[in-house]
Amino acid sequence: MAENPKVFISYSHDSPEHKQWVSELAARLRHNGVDAILDQWDLGLGDDITRFMERGIVDADRVLVICTDTYVGKANADEGGVGYERMIVNAELVQNLGTDKFIPIIRQASGRKKTPIFLGTRFYADFRNDNQFNAECEKLIRELHEMPIVEKPPIGKSPFRSVEPDTQPTEIPEEVKSASAAYTTASKLVRAGDTFGWRELIKRIRPKVFKDLTQWRQDELDGQESNNEEPFEVSDKAVEIISPLMVVALAGVESGREEFRNQKSLFHDLQNLAEFNLTGVWDNIPHTLAYVYHSLHGSISLNTSQLDLAMGLVRVKIPDRYSPKRSCVWEISALMGWSELFGPNCVKGWEYIIKACERWEWLSPIFGDESEYKASLVAYYMALNIHELAAIIASSQQEKSNASNNIRFSPQPDTIPLLFMSENHDIYQRAISLLRLNPDAVIQLWTSLNVTHEQMKNSWGNWVRSCNSWLRSPSISSSVSRPNCYQNIRDYEDFFEML
Repeated sequence: MAENPKVFISYSHDSPEHKQWVSELAARLRHNGVDAILDQWDLGLGDDITRFMERGIVDADRVLVICTDTYVGKANADEGGVGYERMIVNAELVQNLGTDKFIPIIRQASGRKKTPIFLGTRFYADFRNDNQFNAECEKLIRELHEMPIVEKPPIGKSPFRSVEPDTQPTEIPEEVKSASAAYTTASKLVRAGDTFGWRELIKRIRPKVFKDLTQWRQDELDGQESNNEEPFEVSDKAVEIISPLMVVALAGVESGREEFRNQKSLFHDLQNLAEFNLTGVWDNIPHTLAYVYHSLHGSISLNTSQLDLAMGLVRVKIPDRYSPKRSCVWEISALMGWSELFGPNCVKGWEYIIKACERWEWLSPIFGDESEYKASLVAYYMALNIHELAAIIASSQQEKSNASNNIRFSPQPDTIPLLFMSENHDIYQRAISLLRLNPDAVIQLWTSLNVTHEQMKNSWGNWVRSCNSWLRSPSISSSVSRPNCYQNIRDYEDFFEML
């Protein structure tokens, strides 16, 4: 299947409202990487309607058949355009017995027959309930991209006799010399479901990584390397040393498989680099590495529709060296982009992480290209921002319950940097699409804190205005693109209407 599967949409013009519904479905598909072909867009005055339908159905990777009572009736009676499409479909079926090219979409079916006779008993997508539109849409998009929600487990060995494995086991090198090599090996192990090989790979990488970090620290202490390096250069050296472990963890997250996806342990390792008892910029290396890792972890989680996994990491409570209490990862500003290594505000921290693909070539095999990485990172920080509002509302509820009078509620962003709102509008739109792909997971951002949808919606306008004020602050405004911010803020204000 191509990266952007081509899909032809066959439907009957029952009513203006039905045409609009079909158009909205097609638009949702296009926003999520599906090349949807629709007569409303692709058929112009003077075009040959017959040829359009013929080429559309034959050339498409999949065909969506929008089944309404009207469509089913016309198709079974060979009436109009629908009748002609039926002939083409039948011709295709003759040539492709058993094909899954045609997907029935049940929109309205008050009668006994939900689908035309020519579609037989094919499994259909049920879009009759508008309240289930987002959930059904996600299933459909996953089907078109060949990314099922439930992955078929690999077949095991017979317990009754010895059999030869179908494939050769993945060879794990004694020394993994680069992040790219580590990712290649980890990906093969994940695909094979080889948890033993996975643990063995980590055993071979981990000691060398931390030995190299210790040696680098000693070189700095001994003055063998310059102490006048730029913060980005210092951080890049640390990231490059740790990168083989990072990519192995990211490969596990990317797989979505339960036995590999939980990769919190590396975050704890990075936070607990006690041997980095240095002065100056190197004192902040553990926090900086943790900032980089959770940002990459969150990005690949959003890229693979695993928002719950991203939030599971940032909700972990850890010691905060600036506070006597333990705090959630997302509550510690030094881990969210305000790293002291990069200066007094979050601008440099965001610049460092958003431009990661320009410096770390090992990210390309994971995300595909720079724009996909940026969209995933923006979607992650957007989710963190939404979660911050929910946490503020939850905290306000607690304060009100402990107070004799009502406390005025005016939510203000504080911990999560909002630089994601200054990115290119196309990147921003792609990020919103990633969040909308799994609306139930987005809603969990606040329901998990016992905050209602109504409370979030009522606070959303004030929250977005507060975010806009934050972006206009003197320390930030000179570093962001105002046109991008203006356009993105407007889209963000409409976010709840999109869910």
